[in-house]
Amino acid sequence: MRKRSALSIQKDVIFAIFVREIVSRFSGYAFGAVWLVLEPLMMMIIFIMIFGARGRGEFGYAEPPVFIMATFLPFRMLWQSTMRKNLSALGEARGLMGFRQVRLFDVFMARALAEAGLFCAVGLLLITGFWWVGFDPWPDDILEVLAVSFVLWLFAASFGMIACMASSVAKEVEKVIGIITMPLLFISGVFFPMTAVPDSYLKLLSWNPLAHAVEMIREGWFANYVSPMADPGYLIDWTVICMALAMATYRLNWRRVIAS
Repeated sequence: MRKRSALSIQKDVIFAIFVREIVSRFSGYAFGAVWLVLEPLMMMIIFIMIFGARGRGEFGYAEPPVFIMATFLPFRMLWQSTMRKNLSALGEARGLMGFRQVRLFDVFMARALAEAGLFCAVGLLLITGFWWVGFDPWPDDILEVLAVSFVLWLFAASFGMIACMASSVAKEVEKVIGIITMPLLFISGVFFPMTAVPDSYLKLLSWNPLAHAVEMIREGWFANYVSPMADPGYLIDWTVICMALAMATYRLNWRRVIAS
């Protein structure tokens, strides 16, 4: 029998946890996978009602439902869900540590990949649905949207790993992240373009790397929109620093975290 490589074993472990994560995510609900689309759609409908129905928007270059979807979906599923799933990964990891092939890092990877897969599936379904009812939901530069979404996903997964390690020392980390989640949604410009923000506040908001991700996705989605602050280098710097900190923190602490 041919001996399997460590990489091959890890790949199979991550895939098995990935499938387990997808199945367990919706098995407890009566409508199962329907909540994949229903949950973000209901949130979007609430915000669309707040910020204007079709034909009454003030953005000029986009209809309000498409404008909201373009930035809310990546922020909700790639940033919030991926970060929070990795933040809470320790609880699931402890139940899997009886299998000697499983590492905490595999759980982080599987959970982050599950969120990325769900984002792609939900995004495609919503875009198709909007197109079917008469909107024009297709991104003008899909490669730019996908590239920024990938960097945002890496940033969220790394930040979630750091938060998970920190919460093993101080549980208050989870409460702090819960408190700042909703304000981040607004100060990142998910529901308004940065062109509508006065210059005196723009410099302050530009410290937030999530605002740069949201603005770059908006630029890629709508060819007529030019952001006054989007800086790819700033977002990439934050992502690289977060990835380095996540790997260093994991490398130094994973045994202690599992044993705690």
